[in-house]
Amino acid sequence: MKFTKLALMFLCSVILFCGCTKNNDVVLKINDKEITHGEFYSDFNKIKESQFKNTPKEAVKDDSYMVLALKERYINDVIVRELLKQEFDKRKIEATKQEIEAKKQQIIAQIGSAEQFNQVLKENNISDDKLNSDLASEVKLDKLVKSISADKVSDGEIERFYKQNKAQFTQPERIQVSHILIVVNPETIRRQITDADKEAKLSTADIEKKVKEEVARKEKLAVELQKKAMLNPKNFANLAKEFSDDKESALNGGDLGFVSKDSFVEEFSEAAFKQKVGTVSPLVKSKFGYHIIYVKDKAAAGTQPLSKVKEDLRAYLTQQKKVEALQKLINGLKDSAKIEFVDESLKPENIKKQVDEALSKQIQKEQKNQKEQKKEIKLNKNKK
Repeated sequence: MKFTKLALMFLCSVILFCGCTKNNDVVLKINDKEITHGEFYSDFNKIKESQFKNTPKEAVKDDSYMVLALKERYINDVIVRELLKQEFDKRKIEATKQEIEAKKQQIIAQIGSAEQFNQVLKENNISDDKLNSDLASEVKLDKLVKSISADKVSDGEIERFYKQNKAQFTQPERIQVSHILIVVNPETIRRQITDADKEAKLSTADIEKKVKEEVARKEKLAVELQKKAMLNPKNFANLAKEFSDDKESALNGGDLGFVSKDSFVEEFSEAAFKQKVGTVSPLVKSKFGYHIIYVKDKAAAGTQPLSKVKEDLRAYLTQQKKVEALQKLINGLKDSAKIEFVDESLKPENIKKQVDEALSKQIQKEQKNQKEQKKEIKLNKNKK
């Protein structure tokens, strides 16, 4: 069972105002706060660019279903975040530098490492100023939630939840496994060699020779690493950190945690689940390359007892209470707020109408394409 963290809500959404204005025309008023066209669309366009960076441009035009659906959610987020900011001010809730840094370290621990955290920031184009602003809001949100949700979760509530959701605690046989991956892909190697040959000095025969040499080098490395790991399993984590091509797991010494048989490709799973605890497998070849597998522990199939999951459930149910209390507060703030859509196209009912119309057009387009494809297939069959 997965337990989410409230702290990640605001890091992942990344939609606080940056204050950069392109146009001073007011599009939205939230109580006494005026949101300009520049403020609104500056951040919205950044989010749109980040979310659809790998999507074809023709699919993410301003009047497309995906963009309009994103805008519909964003409008609500803008209102909620501004109302929360006003509530922070009303309650005089502040965030110190020490609290902001502590929040940052907490999120780094949840993500896994500082490297992964920095990669998230880079992928979402989040500056240090933007990060600190968002973290300050998270700190304030934590304080606000704590002040409105004081109820503790009782043992009785935990037991009832466990009994009502027992199926969620039934698990298949699992193993705790670490691995070292040596990627051996001749096509990738060939492309790397070709790309490096800027002046095209290498003949086809030269390239193929270099490919074979690199494949042989990687295979030799895999064999040597397997021997070293088998002779000294305690050094497995160090070998993984230094040599594994699975860089994400390498940061944790190759550890993949407790996993079930269907978590991997067949070759990997068959070898791993046959291996005894505390031993290293022979070389295992899959479409990804060569794996060296170290089985650290095994857990039989069955239902986890309440005693084992009790504290996780306590944390989960406590978090649920906080989320419910926050949602109740937000609903109350919305009900009592004076919200004016100066730009009427941003009104919930209008944006919803735009979303529905765009979705309808998209469905019609897809249906038309399917008919044309079927017609083309039929014509090709008749020609044969």
